[in-house]
Amino acid sequence: MTLTQQVNAVMAELTEDIKDNKLNLLTPPDLLLEVRAFASNQDGTVEDFANLVQHDPNISGRLIKVANSALLGARIHVTSVKAAISRLGSSKVQSLVTGLVIAQNFMQAKTRGLEDYFDRIWQQSNDVAAISYVLAIRKSNVDPEQALLAGMVHNIGVLPIILRLNQIATLKNDPKLLIQVADLVIPKLYPIAGKLILDSWNFSQEISQIALSHHKPEQSSDSETTLHDIIFIACESNKLADVTDINTIPEPLITSSSFNKIWTSEEEAIENLNELSNEINEIKDGITN
Repeated sequence: MTLTQQVNAVMAELTEDIKDNKLNLLTPPDLLLEVRAFASNQDGTVEDFANLVQHDPNISGRLIKVANSALLGARIHVTSVKAAISRLGSSKVQSLVTGLVIAQNFMQAKTRGLEDYFDRIWQQSNDVAAISYVLAIRKSNVDPEQALLAGMVHNIGVLPIILRLNQIATLKNDPKLLIQVADLVIPKLYPIAGKLILDSWNFSQEISQIALSHHKPEQSSDSETTLHDIIFIACESNKLADVTDINTIPEPLITSSSFNKIWTSEEEAIENLNELSNEINEIKDGITN
């Protein structure tokens, strides 16, 4: 069977799984459910939230790191989860923890043969989240917490597709073919899988729609910058190999209405991304390590 035939067969099988709701969408991590329960509790205190989060040292460490970032005007270094939550605010912490918990949970998934692919996608989610967060703060009125969360889950649909590919017998025994098929199948199917996951986990329609359409320019002529604009720009900007070279800006970004809401020219975009690079890298470092 040729590669094209293999890809078509896998595409048909996975498309049928999605259509018949047979794709394994996974269950939300326990800490995510606990954070949501806290969010709905009107009587919850910062101390209660800190007690909930600090049971996970990895999440706690990242919260403290983000709280100490220059972007937030941090002058006094905080060392405790409680102090980090007080500085960041419950809303920001809930979005941050939600994204971090999902990413951490997925990193534990068994993706035999596609480990490098999954690591790359996970890093991409963190990079897009960091760019989205900074752009939301510096260049728009979009809620930065929503931008951060949307960035972290925009490509969440990759995981169930990877896990499903790992179950196909003909691919299991041929690592090279597995990677070839993954490269062709995942980009076509992960957006709808991502929306299915976020819908099943009761995310807002705005966030789950991002999973489906983040890679497409918005057609709206509305002059107000939207969450979709921010995530689309972040996804396209993340493709830049060199932010000092105008010629590297992806064409879909330059010609999009989203671009024109943020920048008036390619030169301005490059200059601005350079100016924001330290803040982006700081947030990126905080949520990745």
